[in-house]
Amino acid sequence: MLPTIEALDHRDRAVAGRIHAIQLAAYTQEARLLGVADFPPLRQTLEHILGSEETFLGAFVDGALAGVAAVEQTHEAQAGCISSLVVIPALQRRGVASALLLEVLRRFGSQALVVSTAARNHPALALYGRFGFAESDRRFAGSLELVQLRRATMPPGPDRKESS
Repeated sequence: MLPTIEALDHRDRAVAGRIHAIQLAAYTQEARLLGVADFPPLRQTLEHILGSEETFLGAFVDGALAGVAAVEQTHEAQAGCISSLVVIPALQRRGVASALLLEVLRRFGSQALVVSTAARNHPALALYGRFGFAESDRRFAGSLELVQLRRATMPPGPDRKESS
């Protein structure tokens, strides 16, 4: 079961609804893992997705959307931020997140990338670590300790495209 990765048209209401549903399922699970009742990613709305300037990539397994990554440009020149990487809980730990992250690196790896996750989200920290992300900062958002990870710029290779 290797997922196929495709760009998503998040301005299409039906597509945005599928993205939102996956985010809600994954972030609800993450909030339980972290033991928090108020988890900011759960406040994201369908309208936020529809109006977003992010690039959304979807992982499809057997034709169904199984995971989503969102990447946005940061205020820092030539840097991107993985603002979201979520997988339907039933398909986690089956390579879907890795496939999404590989595609993010293929499309955006010519620029530095940052991502933040909770310090207690050990599965996410391990995933990003396997792909060369290293801790660059820690901060608190309320009672939640966040870790910012950074991956240095990679020059484009013969089988990689520039950012699209």
